[in-house]
Amino acid sequence: MKGPVLLRSRLALITACVVAVAIAGISVVTWLVTEHNLRTQLDKSMLASAPPMLDRPPRPGDRRDLKLTCDEGQGLPSDGLQQVLQGIQTLSPDGTTCAPPGVDPAVTTDDDFVETTTFRDGVTRSGTEARILLLPIGNGKIVILSRSLGEVNDTLTALAGVLVSVAIFGALVVAALGLWLTRRALAPMQRLTETAEHIARTEDLTTPVTVSGQDEVGRLGRAFTSMTAALAESRRRQRDLVNDAAHELRTPLTSLRTNIDLLVRSERTGRTLPQRGEVLDRLQAQSQEFSDLVTELVVLARDERELARDPVEVAEVIDRAVNRARSRAHDHVFDVDHSDWTVLGDAAALERSVLNLLDNAVKFGPAGSRITVRSRPGWLTVTDEGPGLPAEHREDAFERFWRAPAARGMPGSGLGLAIVADIVAVHGGSARFVPNGRGASVRLNLPTIGRG
Repeated sequence: MKGPVLLRSRLALITACVVAVAIAGISVVTWLVTEHNLRTQLDKSMLASAPPMLDRPPRPGDRRDLKLTCDEGQGLPSDGLQQVLQGIQTLSPDGTTCAPPGVDPAVTTDDDFVETTTFRDGVTRSGTEARILLLPIGNGKIVILSRSLGEVNDTLTALAGVLVSVAIFGALVVAALGLWLTRRALAPMQRLTETAEHIARTEDLTTPVTVSGQDEVGRLGRAFTSMTAALAESRRRQRDLVNDAAHELRTPLTSLRTNIDLLVRSERTGRTLPQRGEVLDRLQAQSQEFSDLVTELVVLARDERELARDPVEVAEVIDRAVNRARSRAHDHVFDVDHSDWTVLGDAAALERSVLNLLDNAVKFGPAGSRITVRSRPGWLTVTDEGPGLPAEHREDAFERFWRAPAARGMPGSGLGLAIVADIVAVHGGSARFVPNGRGASVRLNLPTIGRG
């Protein structure tokens, strides 16, 4: 089975074909122009060599100084004309011809009876190709002058050989030169191809792509580098998420299995478990935590390309999130003050981020405390009255599965603020803790596209 034809070979072949066609066209034109010029020069020389008074139709009063008939069996006097013209003869109206001795006369036809000076191609009786000049001399008679086309044909044949050789040689040279040039021009593409094949074979997304320049190949190389970097980062984040999730799930899963084992052992032995109600409450709480954790993992695993890019009224997002938080935190007071402004993004994702901040505030704020929500174009804050977070932990709080030392005994997965940071970053904003006299205050900055 034949191997694939490389791009550089195809380009070289196409270039050679284009040049060969161009050379062939130029050669054909050159040959035709040369043929026309040679025949024109031959016609002019034949016309210039014609005897006086034969280079135009006869006029009344013209005298013919040459005897151009074959009366009484005498031959046509040549006067040295045949040495110049190589052939001279007369054609009578009855179709008979007369030529000097030693002349190879041209083969005549019915079309030779003309009324004006005429040139045509013909052959002699010996079969030699000749250029024929027909000169009417009156009384229906025609003087026929001829000259062999051998020299012209030999010149054209030699020229054709030269042109064919030049065309073939030129095509070969262009093909070789084109192959060399395309090989040099496509060398970066070759390196890029080899790198792509290596990455596909080894799945090593850290392999560098050594392609530079400002042309299309350079742009493709940079785009390919950006693509592999994005894939590597996506793979890293996916791996970190799986590793962190496995690590964080190990402890609650062990606790869940322990409680289930207690209930199973109690049922099998028939012994009443004194803490049965407490164990069931823990199982219910742990199952809810697992459900929340799965939901949060799904949110973190979502590709940012899955999020919508629509105009979103931030005030409406805040109101929906506050209503959801208030429905499950009756012992907290929500103080909301916002203005109307719009951001381009996903309404559900933004609502999720605000709800996570409110849930954190409910979790860490004591019963009966106030949760303050403030929003103006470009930012919003959620503030609680809890113990707050030390300054040295404020950046770590947005890492996945990170939990403050004082909160590790409380329910939660440590993903809430990480989800907030991811969602806000996808929308072109940022999330950070801001100084607050009491409790913790988180500020979200988002790019606005106008006010409602």
